Amino acid sequence: MNTIFTPEEITALSAEIDRQLTELRYAPDSEQKQGEDKISDEKLLVKQTAAITNLTQENSQSFLQKFGRAAKSDLCQEGGMLNKQWQKWGDLDNKDAVERLGAVLVTMGFSGDVLSPLVVAVTVIIIHIGLKAFCEDYSSEVDHK
Repeated sequence: MNTIFTPEEITALSAEIDRQLTELRYAPDSEQKQGEDKISDEKLLVKQTAAITNLTQENSQSFLQKFGRAAKSDLCQEGGMLNKQWQKWGDLDNKDAVERLGAVLVTMGFSGDVLSPLVVAVTVIIIHIGLKAFCEDYSSEVDHK
């Protein structure tokens, strides 16, 4: 697989994902269990959803629907690389996620300066709400509006 990011970029993006996830874990509203209260998850993910809206020029929910469908085979279907990782560890390796999800974003037409912050925002959302919840909410063929 051609790499979209250099090893140094992957390391930096992985560190940024960890930083944002740590920030979310210690946010005042995060005392509720992750994934159990959709409203609190959406409140906590303000930074990531704002980044998606700014970078893509579209509503973050609409973008995440498109992204979820584009990444469905890797994320949501049994046998997908990231799906297998989640099933085994209950988490994703940031570096694998950056490479795989970055490739999905490229196929969706994103490149240049928007690619790095967009892959961070999407990865943080997926890890924070959980792969199962992400797939249920964003990978179906019908928009949940």
